[in-house]
Amino acid sequence: MNKIILSYKNIVAKIIFIIVLLFSFSLNANAQNKKEKLQNQYNKIQKELKEIESLIKENKQERSNYLGQLNSIKTKINSRQNLISNINEQINLLNEKIADKETVISSLKKDIEQLKKDYAVMVQNAYNNKYKGNSYLSFILNAESFNQAIQRLTYLQSYARTRSNQSKLIESTIADLNHKIETLKEDKANKQALLGEEETQKKQLVSEQDEKNSLISQLKKDEGKLQQQAKDKNKAAQDLNSQIQKIIAEEIRLAKEKAAKEAKAKGKTVSTTGLALTPEEKLISTDFVNNRGKLPWPVGKGFIVSKFGKHEHPTLHEVYTNNNGVDIKTEKDATVRALFNGTVINSFYLPATQNSVIVKHGEYFTVYSNLKTVSVKAGDNIVTKQEIGKVYTDNGESKVHLEIWKGTEKTNPELWLAK
Repeated sequence: MNKIILSYKNIVAKIIFIIVLLFSFSLNANAQNKKEKLQNQYNKIQKELKEIESLIKENKQERSNYLGQLNSIKTKINSRQNLISNINEQINLLNEKIADKETVISSLKKDIEQLKKDYAVMVQNAYNNKYKGNSYLSFILNAESFNQAIQRLTYLQSYARTRSNQSKLIESTIADLNHKIETLKEDKANKQALLGEEETQKKQLVSEQDEKNSLISQLKKDEGKLQQQAKDKNKAAQDLNSQIQKIIAEEIRLAKEKAAKEAKAKGKTVSTTGLALTPEEKLISTDFVNNRGKLPWPVGKGFIVSKFGKHEHPTLHEVYTNNNGVDIKTEKDATVRALFNGTVINSFYLPATQNSVIVKHGEYFTVYSNLKTVSVKAGDNIVTKQEIGKVYTDNGESKVHLEIWKGTEKTNPELWLAK
């Protein structure tokens, strides 16, 4: 009998370990966080794709602008690939869950069979030893001493509890097994749905890649024109850059001059190599930095078609364009908004980049170009998301050019905007 109880305790310990392990699989915080993160990413990419498709459809006049179309379709393809990667990650996560559950289910089935066998042995031994009815009383009364009688009573009570507990354990383990089987079925159904979604997205990706190749073929037919366009674009970027540098340099000079004059009036000297800031401007500058990666977009609806930095032309060999900011495609006549609280220090016009506005945020400057109209003027104090103008549309394409400078140093705007 002692052996049976010892075997029962070993089985109980094993079952408890498996149940705890199973519980940790189902409620593992990391796995749950990963699942939620992937789902949030999936929702964002789906929203982004719908927005891109909507804007491409809206810019119907862009049909003759093959380069503009190519930039749009490349962005769309990139988002589609991100969506497929996300779906793959979700499938892999489900595969891990399914494998874990199948392993635990298999182990639970084996342990249920062993529990049933041990329980049958206990019942059989009880019957053979006649530990039932009045036999319990005889077993106690036949003890050689009072202490032995107490020990026999304790033993019989423990034995009865052991049988009852084992019966309950079998029932609860079977119920847990059935629950895990049902959740396993749900996981497999979710996996099949994701596989179907992945197949659909892959087909759309192939179609978009064919469209991209067709646009590249169209562009290659007129390389001379494209060469000139690339030169014009680089020239426009240089002209805009020169104007911005000149305005920022003048702002730095004036700030230094003002700081020196105020210091002199107080009998002090001031020495600075950067932009002299007032206490209020220092606070704005700090707030601007603290919002890196969280700043609102300059338009309510749009996507980046040209990123920051130097890029090779999509069809011309060894021809590069340089972008000091990012170009964001948006809706026709879209409102262009300020990224953050600040002061307008200048607005100007250049034929290739249309109207531009520069806003100062302490040590930082944001530049908004390719504006059809401007609704602010130098000296205006503006707030986050305040309208500063309307976007310009050229050859069916509506896009705003955005730059962010730290003093005289250009930075990548994409790193500052909310994801």
